[in-house]
Amino acid sequence: MRFIGTLLVLTTLTLAASACQAVARPTTETPLELAETTGEPSPLRPTITPVPTITPSPMATATPVPIMAEGAEEIYLPLVNTEATHTANAPLEPTPTRRPKPTPTPERLLLRTDLPALTLPEWPRPVNDNGMCIHLSRNQYPSPEEIDRDIARLQAMKMRWALVLYADENILHMAAPKFAAAGIVPVWRKMLRPYEAYHGGWARDVQIVQQYGLPPYFQLYNEPSLDQEWYERGGKPEWDDFIDNLMDATEEVYNAGGFVGWQFINQEWLDRALDELERRGGEQVLGRFFFVAHSYGNNHPPEYDLDIHSVLGWRFFAQQFQDRYGVVPPIIVGEGGWRIGNDQDANFPPIDANMHRDYHVEVFRWFQTGILSNGEPLPDYLFAFCPWLLSAPMDDSAWFDSYAGDRVMTIEAVKRMPAFVRKFSWDQ
Repeated sequence: MRFIGTLLVLTTLTLAASACQAVARPTTETPLELAETTGEPSPLRPTITPVPTITPSPMATATPVPIMAEGAEEIYLPLVNTEATHTANAPLEPTPTRRPKPTPTPERLLLRTDLPALTLPEWPRPVNDNGMCIHLSRNQYPSPEEIDRDIARLQAMKMRWALVLYADENILHMAAPKFAAAGIVPVWRKMLRPYEAYHGGWARDVQIVQQYGLPPYFQLYNEPSLDQEWYERGGKPEWDDFIDNLMDATEEVYNAGGFVGWQFINQEWLDRALDELERRGGEQVLGRFFFVAHSYGNNHPPEYDLDIHSVLGWRFFAQQFQDRYGVVPPIIVGEGGWRIGNDQDANFPPIDANMHRDYHVEVFRWFQTGILSNGEPLPDYLFAFCPWLLSAPMDDSAWFDSYAGDRVMTIEAVKRMPAFVRKFSWDQ
């Protein structure tokens, strides 16, 4: 009996211990079921950040897919145990597919379609064109008296082109009719830094120039890769702060009926700009496009053609267009020539007054003889050569009004050149 009693007690204790273990054992189901029935948060449910649900559009309706902004991070849904959170009959939420970030598509240029592309003979040029030109001044706010004085100087040297810096539409209204009356064709350069936009101003300025009967040659920006053009931004050129301004200006000038002139001193920047023009579908601009080269001779003679640091340096940009498109647009050298005292290349003597005179006269004779200083034929696409600089009090490169004195020898030699009209291949 004592043995039987002891056995019953042990059996009872064993059953009780088993029951306790059954109650205390954790499960994954019970807390979720309690949370659903009591409304209390479950300590085991993962915290999920809500993600906007993307509802697929019906096949019959094409909905544009928004483009992700460059640099934005892709958002992925957290992995979820769908068996624990959905009933058997509820549709399962699709798991998003991981995909690479899309490359932003640049905004296409919206260009009018009624403007014909111009062949070289169709480009407007001055009457009795001789290709002789000069960069007028560094002053973007010239007075009427200064314009009258400088036009008289151009006429005395028989120059038919000019590169003219201007500040605003008031300068255009004042100066354009004066150049038109003198028979001189300006290339207008609006004073802008590469990071500055000019929305709406380009189209207005083109209309003003056309109003006075002048062909609308406009240079858009100047030496954008040069540190000096960015001095207000720390002197560091920033491509992204420039290229949209150039594309906007290109679109606006073209649509206004103007001639689009790009200026670069860096061939890589020119290639990148042409790449961007093509990405934005703007190739038709090239039918009414010209390039402004800056071809300084340093202390190299006129025949020097080994690198871009010469008055023949524009040929390197011409080859760039030829290699890319099979044709070369009109090229106008908007700055160039020589400065007295330049001695950058130790293999050549410094520039003196005699060289300054003889070298500049020789460049202008290209247009008279049809032969470049290196013996090559003058190409039809080179429209004009504009040395730097006609007038500036604080620039010793200026031919007039400089603190260093007037470059009398050069001025008088150019005045003595015989009058001539430049001949193109189609004139032969």
